[in-house]
Amino acid sequence: MHVETPRRSWSIGAFPFFYRCQKTPSNQDYGLPDQLPFTLEFDPKLGLARQKKNAEVERALELCYQQGSEISGMMEDNGIGQNYAADFLAYIEKSESALSGKRVLEIGCGTGYLLSLLQARGAEVVGIEPGRQGVEGSNRYGVKVIKGFFPIAGTTDKFDMIVAYGVLEHIIDPVRFLEDVANSLRPGGTAYIAVPDCAPYLENGDISCLLHEHWSYFNQGSLRRVCVAAGMEVSIEPAGFGGSIYCRATLGAASGDDFGLGAESAASEFDGFEAKARQASARMRAFIQGAGDAGIYVPGRMINLLAITPGAALAKLRFFDDNAAMKGLYYPGFDFPIEDFTTLKNAPPARLLIATNSFHKQISDRISAAGFHIPLTTWADFFSGSGVAELS
Repeated sequence: MHVETPRRSWSIGAFPFFYRCQKTPSNQDYGLPDQLPFTLEFDPKLGLARQKKNAEVERALELCYQQGSEISGMMEDNGIGQNYAADFLAYIEKSESALSGKRVLEIGCGTGYLLSLLQARGAEVVGIEPGRQGVEGSNRYGVKVIKGFFPIAGTTDKFDMIVAYGVLEHIIDPVRFLEDVANSLRPGGTAYIAVPDCAPYLENGDISCLLHEHWSYFNQGSLRRVCVAAGMEVSIEPAGFGGSIYCRATLGAASGDDFGLGAESAASEFDGFEAKARQASARMRAFIQGAGDAGIYVPGRMINLLAITPGAALAKLRFFDDNAAMKGLYYPGFDFPIEDFTTLKNAPPARLLIATNSFHKQISDRISAAGFHIPLTTWADFFSGSGVAELS
């Protein structure tokens, strides 16, 4: 088991504790705090940025996982969730040409949608899910789902394949978790893992990736080192859809040269992360304090930055989102509701930050097609340095 005292840390302060967008500006209806402290630290051996262990955060997360929330999985049988599932399944099938008869375990299976696709291909499937969505999905798709956390005490079951999509980043000790995964594989078995790719965030000082629900912040190098530390051989590649990293892991120690590769550059990157985030905070303050009101499109990406921006005039701020289901709801700690595109068109703010780099063009094109003009600021203006002059 890996135990190492990090040599670097950043005590950031209090971040909003995001459970879900809700009808009031507070999490109190769910018995949860609106904010919790967050400290980011660096593991020098693994070259891994991680959230410092915090018992208060652990208690809040346990309640969230048991209730089911936005923290649930991304793969669903509708909308964009189908794209995530199809891409990950295609990745698995590149190596698993025949799934029929194989015993498959999915850890953190959410609704069980991916399990249903694997079962349709002949696999014998079982999922583990702490939230109520697992029970609901089991009834919907006819797949076996155990309510609880992995590993389940007292079980000695072995599997040909273990799947964990968007799970490893939620684990306090990822090496120990992967050791448990390895011990649950049959000889010749394979684990398929997906985690968010935090490289663009860490490189640019974008703290929107820092969530209380995530204990580890992986790039390809740190994911490889964690797997190797757990005694697994790995191959890693970027996802075809979305901003994830995919990993295929099998039993057997990898080369020792693989373990330390890139750890020092990761340390240097970590050292510069806070300074870049502070620069982005200064740009956010300047953006808000300009003449008139300021809008943020896809605001969930910016609530952390707002939390570390002292003196921000939040009364001048407005939130917008395309998702019709979010209209009129609130983020915890922010007492103004989310507005929709129609409101943006009919009563536009003086300026608008589109807080997503991936979908900036689609949103800006939609604004242009709607026939109204509004000065736009981009993600890159905050996090690449290209917009310093115009925002300061």
